[in-house]
Amino acid sequence: MIAIETMTPTTDVPSRVAGLRREPAPVDLVHLARQTFGSAELEREVLRLFVQQGGGLVRLIATSEDARTRGEFAHRLKGSARAIGATRVGRIAEAIETAGAAEISGLVDDLGRAVEEVELFVAALLAPAA
Repeated sequence: MIAIETMTPTTDVPSRVAGLRREPAPVDLVHLARQTFGSAELEREVLRLFVQQGGGLVRLIATSEDARTRGEFAHRLKGSARAIGATRVGRIAEAIETAGAAEISGLVDDLGRAVEEVELFVAALLAPAA
């Protein structure tokens, strides 16, 4: 599994930050490790592929003029996202698959931001150690 430093919540958290909630990481690394049978090399490869293709699929979804084509691109992105553990991207892509025309604009914006979060997370994860 790709190593990443994480913070573990404790019960002795100072009261001024005790009520803060942490957002989950854009990629579930435990899920990714299961999908890749614990191969760090395969993990890096599928993350790179997602980064290479994710933004392009978002653009295709945004510019698709008919619901069927948009749904096909969203379905493809949903599968890729779920394979790497990018659950937020997967949920938004799934919503786009069946969304009406009035809902698409906001969902596509949300999808673009979610894919960018994954891209930034992956870039930090795969960056060479200093």
